[in-house]
Amino acid sequence: MCEHPDEEGSHIDDSQETGKSSHKRNLSNGTPNGSPLRTSKRQKSTKNLKELSSDESEAEEDPKAAPTNAKQGKKAASKATSKAAKAVKGDPDEAEAKENKVPRRARKTKEEKEAESMPLAARTKGLRMFVGAHVSAAKGVFNSIHNSEHIGGNAIALFLKSQRKWDNPPCKITFGTSSIKHILPHGSYLVNLAVNDKAKAKQAYDSFLDDLRRCEALGIKLYNFHPSPEALTRLAAALTKALEETSTVIPVLETMCGHGNTIGGYFSEFKEILARIPEVHHSRIGICIDTCHSFAAGYDLVSPDGFKAFLSEFDEVIGLKYLRALHLNDSKTPFGSKRDLHANIGTGFLGLRAFHNVMNEPRFEDMPMVLETPIDEGKTGEDFGVWAREIKLLESLIGMDAEGEEFKALEAKLSAEGKETRKKQQALFDKKVEMEKKRRQKLAKEKGRRAYWI
Repeated sequence: MCEHPDEEGSHIDDSQETGKSSHKRNLSNGTPNGSPLRTSKRQKSTKNLKELSSDESEAEEDPKAAPTNAKQGKKAASKATSKAAKAVKGDPDEAEAKENKVPRRARKTKEEKEAESMPLAARTKGLRMFVGAHVSAAKGVFNSIHNSEHIGGNAIALFLKSQRKWDNPPCKITFGTSSIKHILPHGSYLVNLAVNDKAKAKQAYDSFLDDLRRCEALGIKLYNFHPSPEALTRLAAALTKALEETSTVIPVLETMCGHGNTIGGYFSEFKEILARIPEVHHSRIGICIDTCHSFAAGYDLVSPDGFKAFLSEFDEVIGLKYLRALHLNDSKTPFGSKRDLHANIGTGFLGLRAFHNVMNEPRFEDMPMVLETPIDEGKTGEDFGVWAREIKLLESLIGMDAEGEEFKALEAKLSAEGKETRKKQQALFDKKVEMEKKRRQKLAKEKGRRAYWI
C-alpha cells in the first residue's frame, strides 16, 4: 500500500534497509535413532551449572581449585575497589554519560494532542494563486491532505512512496474526497533516467514508471522530477517510453541550479529534451520553475525588468505552455552561485521582491506553488508554523504595492533576519570566485609557456 513514504524521519532519513532473512540452526536434524543427542556448545550442562554455583567451602576443600578461586577473588576485590574509588572521585565518563542521557519524554496529555491537531492556519479560499508545501505522507498518502490543511495550504507536494529505497509496494489507498486539487508529487532522488548502466537504468525506469502509474491510480495529473545528469538522449528516450506506457499523467521536469553536469540549469537544455521526444507526446510534458535553482543558475528574478526578461526567454526558448508548476524557495547563496541551498522566504539573496513578482504574475494562476523552505529547528524538531506563516505571507503579497510602506517594512524585517547568513555565504562565494580566477590565470600561463616552446 502507499503507506510508508518514510521521508520524515525527516525530508530528505536515509536509514531504510532491505529485509534480512533469519537463520536458525536445527540441532536435532540428522540425528540417527539410538545415537545420543548433540548438545549445543552454547548450552552448559546441568552438572556444570551446579559446579559453577557451588559453595565457596567446596572450593576450599579442593586443593586444585583453591588457587583459581583465590585469583578470581582478588580480581573481584580489585574491581570493587576501583568502582568504589570512581564513585568517590567521580568518573568523568559516567558523569558525561549521565549528562548526555536523553530524558524520557512524558506521554502527551489529551489537551496537548487536541492542540496539535488544531490547524496552524485556516486555508484562504477564493484565490487564484495556490500555495502549499511539500508535506509528509508517512503512513499513507491520505495523510498529506491533513498535513497540508494543518498549515493552511491550497497545494500539496509529497512523495508517493519512500524516496530512500527502491521498493515499489502496491498502492491501495486513495486521497478520498478533498478540496485540494493542486497536487504535485515529487520523484525519488534515487532515480537517474540517463544512467549508462543497463541494470541501474532498468531499476530507475521501473521506479519512475511505478510512480507515474500511482499518479494515474490516484487521479493526480502532475508528477515533478529532477532531470538526470549525464546524457540528454538517454533521458529523452526513457521519458518517451514512460509516456507511451501511461495515458494521463504529465511528467514535469524541474529547473536546476546548473551545477556540474546536471541537466536543467538552462532553458536550452529543456528545448533539446523536447526536440528528442516525439511531438505527439508534447502535450504531456511540463516544466516546474524552482526560484532558488533558476536564480543560482544565473537568471534574474529579483528586479521587475529581470523577471520579465526571465519569462520572455522561457517563452521564446521552451514555451510558456509547458509551465505547469513552481517551487517557491529563497536562495541562501548569491546570484549565479550554482548551488542548491534553500532559504526561508525573504531572508535570502532573492529577497521578498522576487516573490512579489511571482505572486502578482497572472500567468502563474491556477498552478501548484510549493514551498520547500527549511523548517528544521534543530533539537526541537520541525516547526510547521514556518510554512503556515510563509503561505500567509505569500498570499498577502497579491495586490500589495511594492513601493508602499507595508511592503518595505516587511521586506526590511525579513532581510534583517537573514543578514548574518547572507554575509557568511557571500564571503564564501567571493573566496571561491577568487580561487577560480587564480586557477584560470595559472592555466593560462602554463598554456602560454607550452605555446612558446612549440
